[in-house]
Amino acid sequence: MGATGELMSPARFFHLLVALAALAGIVLSFAAGPPVPTPIGLRTLRFFSFFTISTNALVAWAAIGRALPPGRHWRALATRPSMRTAIALYILVVALIFHLLLSDMVRPGLSGWLGNMLVHQAAPAGWLLCWFAFGPHGGIDARAPLRWMAYPLLYGAWTLAHGALLGWYPYPFMNVASHGYPAVLRTMALMALLFLAIAYALRWVDGRLARRAA
Repeated sequence: MGATGELMSPARFFHLLVALAALAGIVLSFAAGPPVPTPIGLRTLRFFSFFTISTNALVAWAAIGRALPPGRHWRALATRPSMRTAIALYILVVALIFHLLLSDMVRPGLSGWLGNMLVHQAAPAGWLLCWFAFGPHGGIDARAPLRWMAYPLLYGAWTLAHGALLGWYPYPFMNVASHGYPAVLRTMALMALLFLAIAYALRWVDGRLARRAA
């Protein structure tokens, strides 16, 4: 198919919508601001220290890459089954943890409500639907889920280091000042198991989708 036909393909169109949802959610969430005035540099650092925000940025990056015309290096990265499935893992956990534990953490005002809906519902649902429907799928090796753990583990280490230095934690269940290191580390270990279980489940689903397509 030529470049014009590919430009109008459903896969590229819906990935573009997902990218716009994630980017709009990030912008609106930032515009909603913290409850108290904060210097812009510190505010930006804290904002992107939320796993939700950094993961939505990752979704936007990959969705834009998938929406690009064929032959672009960015697109090649964004269409790798392992990359796409890893992002599906991260954004699925974002949605699950929010709805299970953090549904009361919504910034005030219309921009806060809309931004929250986009980053916790629209972008996750959109990426997961695109991952399921459009692929590509297949070829994910058995060790890939272990490699996918690098991002959440690095995020956890960053959160603890950032909190120790500045006394601020993005999520209540990671607040060492309130719960202490043993409780926080136990919570993080349980979340790591959740990540790993979902990772292997998504790898299995990806393999089934590849066989069905073949």
